[in-house]
Order: sequence, then C-alpha cells, then structure tokens
Amino acid sequence: MKLIHLSDTHLLARRGETLYGLDPHARLAEAIDSVVRRHADAEACLVTGDLTDAGSDAACRDLAGLLARLPMPVHLLPGNHDDRTALLRHFPSMQRDAGGFLQGAVELSLGRLLLLDSVDAGRPQGCYCAARLDWLDGQLRRAERDDVPLWLALHHPPMDSGIVSMDRYGMPGERPRALAELLRPHAARIRHLFFGHVHRAFAGTWQGIGFSCTRSTCHQVALDLTREDEVPGSDEPAGYGVILADARQVIVHHQLIGPMEARFVL
Repeated sequence: MKLIHLSDTHLLARRGETLYGLDPHARLAEAIDSVVRRHADAEACLVTGDLTDAGSDAACRDLAGLLARLPMPVHLLPGNHDDRTALLRHFPSMQRDAGGFLQGAVELSLGRLLLLDSVDAGRPQGCYCAARLDWLDGQLRRAERDDVPLWLALHHPPMDSGIVSMDRYGMPGERPRALAELLRPHAARIRHLFFGHVHRAFAGTWQGIGFSCTRSTCHQVALDLTREDEVPGSDEPAGYGVILADARQVIVHHQLIGPMEARFVL
C-alpha cells in the first residue's frame, strides 16, 4: 500500500498573496505536480489539516480545485486554522459524527483509516473531548470485531515534539492522557499514526504506536529545542510524506519539493 501525506497547506483567500514571503497556492500546486509526476500510483492521499490559513470560502474553493488534479482519493482533516462549515460547503463528502465533528472511517487495502477531528474552535491548541473519545471508542471496538488493522490521523500531535515553542500549541491538559489510555489496549492493531501542525518532518513511537509528522507544503518550523517564546520559522524546503506499507512493515519517506528534486547519477 502506498499513501501520500500532505499537511498544513495554509491557502489564502486571494491567489498570489504571500505568507512569510511564500505563495501557499503556488507551493501546493508544486507539491501536487510532484505527486502526479512521481507517485500517481498511490492508493490515497491524506491531508492533515490547516488546509487554509483563515478558513475562507475562497481558499477552500481553490483547495478543492487543486486537489481535484490528484488521481487518487483524497481524505481531509480540519486544522485549527480551518472553519468546519466552510470546509463542508466545498467538500460535502467529508464525514461527520453525531456531534458534528469531522470524523470518519475509510477502508484501505491494508485496513481502516480513522480520521480524527482534534480542532478546538477558536484556539490554536488541540482537543480530543469526551464526545470524540466516545466516537473513537466505538470505532476501536468495531475494528476489534471486524479484526482489521487501523491507521489513525489527526491534525494535532498527541505528544510533545521537543520543539518547546510549538508544543505550547499542541494538545494540552489531560486530553492526550485520556486518548492514550483509550488507544493503549488497541496498540497492536494500530499500524501508524499520522499528523501535521508542527510544520516539520519527524517520527517516532508513542504508547507503542509508530507515528510520523510531515512537512508543510508552505512554511517550515526550525529545529530549535530551547526557544520558548516565538515559533522560529525556517527556509528549509517544503515537502510531503510517501508511505509504503505491507503486512510486515511501514516505511515513511519524506519527498522534498522544489529545486532539490533535481536528479543526477552518483
């Protein structure tokens, strides 16, 4: 199974506008060009939130047009910069649970992908409240009955990254602990956890579950493990994740986009 992982596209209301000196629309178009050129055989594309920078209808409309160029199904999640109502106007196929959260389940060739909504409207920090935990509990029990592997995705990481300035905007309080306690008995069934928000590629394990965060298609966060105030930006290249999986293993590659894609023989 091959998956593409995009995140933090941050589209603006007007094409040509820049964010931190970068054009989010042009950068996403370049990422999509790269996916179509190099990874058109992927089974699905996952986009883990902050699809827009300010939740505008115009940005959502442009996003829909750009993503329509991808030859594989695309599964979206909201981020803290997004507006759920605007997303649903332009992506009416997004799944909703009984509480109105944009959560759902998607069947993949190697199991079931659970899309988790970690947005706490109006706040940059994430939240996975009791209502959402109840929904997830039902999905975990269903997967146990069906005996299928699981893949999980959300916008906010449920653990600290070590980048202190960004961890302030993660998932604070007791919510990560409650999520961890719910997932722990099912860890052997969960093949991987995907998220964005941090604007940096990193990976590891949490509660015995492998995870990865991918780069933003727009601006990046610097690897500064000591700064506690403003979040440090970086001129590092944009990119996206390419996941290769079978019954034995999960491999996560990070595809850079832009001039660094030039190829030569070693």
